[in-house]
Amino acid sequence: MVANFGGRLKSARKMAGLSMEDLVQKSCSVVTKQAIGKYEKGLMNPSSDVLMELSRVLEVKPDYFFRSPTIKVSDLEFRKKSTLRAREREIIKHKILDFLERYAEIEEILGARVSFKNPIPRKNRQVRHLSDVERATIILREKWNLGTAPISNLIETLEYKGMRIFEIETSEKFNGISAWSDSTPVIAVRAQDELVRKRFTIAHELGHVLLEFPDTDNPKTLEKRCHDFAGAFLLPEVVIKAELGEHRDRIALMELQKLKGIYGISIQAIMHRAERLGIISAYTYRKFCIMVNQMGWKKKEPGSYERKEKANRFKQLVYHAAAEEVITFSRAAELLNVPLSEFREIQIVS
Repeated sequence: MVANFGGRLKSARKMAGLSMEDLVQKSCSVVTKQAIGKYEKGLMNPSSDVLMELSRVLEVKPDYFFRSPTIKVSDLEFRKKSTLRAREREIIKHKILDFLERYAEIEEILGARVSFKNPIPRKNRQVRHLSDVERATIILREKWNLGTAPISNLIETLEYKGMRIFEIETSEKFNGISAWSDSTPVIAVRAQDELVRKRFTIAHELGHVLLEFPDTDNPKTLEKRCHDFAGAFLLPEVVIKAELGEHRDRIALMELQKLKGIYGISIQAIMHRAERLGIISAYTYRKFCIMVNQMGWKKKEPGSYERKEKANRFKQLVYHAAAEEVITFSRAAELLNVPLSEFREIQIVS
């Protein structure tokens, strides 16, 4: 049995959001609370039958318990006003760790590690004002050869720049979070969110990753600056001013829907950006916010963004390794944490 079985069991239990008592009940008392305590403290190891039952209840492959933990995560901070319970935070934290472990393993197998480098020069990373944010996003787009065009696949762009994007099934109380695994940034986002909201959350977290906030003690101010970054990165100043003009008293909904459909940013974020850039007045923006509340647009706003984006690089690497027979289908299924029968359904073209 692996030497660190106890630590792996505890991580799997936390990832499943279960207490020791919960684990006992779900295992139909195949294992006792006392035994679980001893397993997690490294005082004893389970029999093969108990191991299989723990795997079933915790919804992990038996291989999970034999994996050596090599990943550590730092700067993982939830929003100060987050209403997530402690157990929910633990679930998210341990799911991120599990994802990063599997990701690192397949990259090592294929020799496909992509190093991340912050493209914004250090002197331009410190932001104190909106103008600093605008300058940083212009530099970022230039360094990544994005110009002022829409970023048609934000998730894929970041993945191939060396970032890890993890779409996690979780409650509506969670928006997103960023962290570091050694020199690699990871962004976790709620998988169930609609794409436009997901894109903005990812861009917001990218601000946390790339920028520095030397004079920001107030978490609310920091979040506002990252919101500014997300808006500026997704919809450059030169574009929104070309589309809407320098100054407006009124804006047609159709104009906002057009920008949303092309640039993948919500009409609420567009109007907020217009107010921040002085295109519309604070009074006009307040009236718009009242309309949003009255029309129920916070839950479902007009307009659509028809593109599709998914965090696929990890899955693609596993498929690649399986197709080239670098790993077995069984190992691939374990890495993806899916049944072997499901993985066997993929077609290999030869």
